[in-house]
Amino acid sequence: MPPRPTDEINVRQSLLKLLESDPPHEERLLEELEGYRQAGQAVYACLLSILTHLNFTESEAYRHWRRIQAHRDRLLRALRRDVGLRVALLDYFVNVNRELHNPKVIEIAIYERTERSAVTDALTGLFNHAYFIQALNREVLRARRHDLKLSLAMFDLDDFKKVNDTRGHLEGDRILMKTAAVVRESLREIDTAARYGGEEFVILLPETSRAGAHVVADRIRRRIEERFRGRDAPQETISGGVATYPEDATSPEDLLRRADEGLYRAKADGKNRITMVGGERRRHLRVSVSHPLLLRARSTRRTARAKNVSAGGLLVSLRGPVPVGSNVTLVIPPAGGTSMALRGVVVRVEKAGHDGGRPYEIGVRLAAESTAALRALRRIGAY
Repeated sequence: MPPRPTDEINVRQSLLKLLESDPPHEERLLEELEGYRQAGQAVYACLLSILTHLNFTESEAYRHWRRIQAHRDRLLRALRRDVGLRVALLDYFVNVNRELHNPKVIEIAIYERTERSAVTDALTGLFNHAYFIQALNREVLRARRHDLKLSLAMFDLDDFKKVNDTRGHLEGDRILMKTAAVVRESLREIDTAARYGGEEFVILLPETSRAGAHVVADRIRRRIEERFRGRDAPQETISGGVATYPEDATSPEDLLRRADEGLYRAKADGKNRITMVGGERRRHLRVSVSHPLLLRARSTRRTARAKNVSAGGLLVSLRGPVPVGSNVTLVIPPAGGTSMALRGVVVRVEKAGHDGGRPYEIGVRLAAESTAALRALRRIGAY
C-alpha cells in the first residue's frame, strides 16, 4: 500500500505525477488508487476532478469509476484494442453518462503547473504562506488528536537588506533560491517548508521534539553558512527560532508567535544562531551551583562545571561545544560521598563568557532514571 498522503493537495500531486509520466503508468495508477482508497483518502473524487473538472462526493466518484472500468472493457471487446483510461473516461462522460457537454482537452503537464502555482512560491519553489498556514492548522489538530509532538522553526536571513542595497535584487533573489534549496534538502518527506515572506522561511516538523527540531534547524543554519562561504560570495548567515507543541504553545497562532519570539532573541543575541523559546519557560525552580563534573560524550571526556540545576536538567560550562542532540553522561563527585552518574541529552549550546576558560554553556535535559541522583545534587547546591 502506498504511503498515506496527509491532505487533498498531496493526493492531487501524487496523482498528477502518475498521469504526467510518459508513457502513462495507468496500471500503476490503478493499483495506487485502490491503495489510497483503502487508506481512507478521497482519491477517486480527486482523480475525476483532475481529468474532467467535475466535482463528486467520493462515493459518487467511486460508482462512476467502476462504470468507467466496465465501459473500458466493453470498448475493448467492440474495438479489439484497449483505448486506454482517458479515452474510456471521456467517452463515458460524453456519450454514456452525458455529464460533459463541451469537453476540453488539456495537457496534464500544463494543468500540473497551474495546480502547483496556487500553493508554491514562484521564486523559491517552496510552499507559499497561505499553504503553510493550512498545513500548520492541520498538523496542530493531528498532534492534538494523537498526542504527538509538533515543532516549528522560523528563519530569517541576517542583514539581507544590505545585499539588496549593495548587490542588487538579482543577487538577493539568487541567495533566496540557494537558501530554499538548502532548506529543502535538509528535511524529510513528511516535513513542510515554506517561504513565509520576504527573506523569512518556516518549516513544520511533525512528530519532532524540541531537541530534534533544534538539531534540524541548526543543521540548516550551518549549511547556509557553509554554502555562502567563499571569496566572491556574500557571507550570508541565517538565524532561527524553534517552538514545540504542546510544551511552548497549544494553538497554531501561539506556535508561530513563540517561534517568532525565538527568532527575535536569536537576532538580538548576535545572529547566526538558533534559539529555542522553551529555555525561557522554566517549569522548575533552578538552584545555582558551582560543582565540578566530568562530561562523557561518545568516546570523549571533558572536565566541566555545573552552574545551575533543576528537576529537569543542568546548565554546564565547559571549554568546547557539544552538538545539540548528543547523549551525554555527567559524572559528579560530591564531597564525602560516592560519585553520581547522570544521563541526559544536550538540548542547548551557547557561547557565553569566559568562566575559568570555559566559554561554552550547554543545557542538558536529564533522563527519567536520573531523578534520584538529581535530587541529591540539588541538596548539595542548596547548602
